[in-house]
Amino acid sequence: MGNVLRVIPCGQGLGGVVNQMKRADWGGFVWYWLPLLLVATGMIYLSSLSVPQQELAVFLNTVHAFIPVEGDMFSGNNDKVYHFIEYAILAVLTYRAFYYSRKGQSDVFVVLLTIICVVLFGCTDELHQWFVPLRDSDVWDLMADALGGISGVGLWKAALSFPAIRFFEERIPLKLQVALGIHVLKI
Repeated sequence: MGNVLRVIPCGQGLGGVVNQMKRADWGGFVWYWLPLLLVATGMIYLSSLSVPQQELAVFLNTVHAFIPVEGDMFSGNNDKVYHFIEYAILAVLTYRAFYYSRKGQSDVFVVLLTIICVVLFGCTDELHQWFVPLRDSDVWDLMADALGGISGVGLWKAALSFPAIRFFEERIPLKLQVALGIHVLKI
């Protein structure tokens, strides 16, 4: 994915940018980065709502059909469960994108960078909620975010030990490029 973000040498102008984009790994972008960007954008959107429960009602009713929860869905304790799950998903997607773009960085570096970014995203989310009417910031939400992020990375690394999951994780971006009609060119 680093090919998309690489700086174009001086003097090539717009033509250099276009040529670089033609050679970029769009299958990798679609498979690794696009889900992360969509989920992060959705999280920011929901965080900006004064009453996100209205937007989430259909989704949460579906979730509760599989995972029953006692009492009010948005009580203090259940809220922490949602934060945990939400940030576990964010961490998995962040780790996938960073790992794909790592360019020789160690796996430990990618894990630590993922956790730091997820926790910082949680901090900015809580800060943002402080300014939203009818919402508040909560250090316990941030703790649930951090634990969810750490758990998400750990669970995904464990899932990658299964050959079938690793196979699909590595092969689908190439298949996407073919499906998108983009030639696979590595720089």
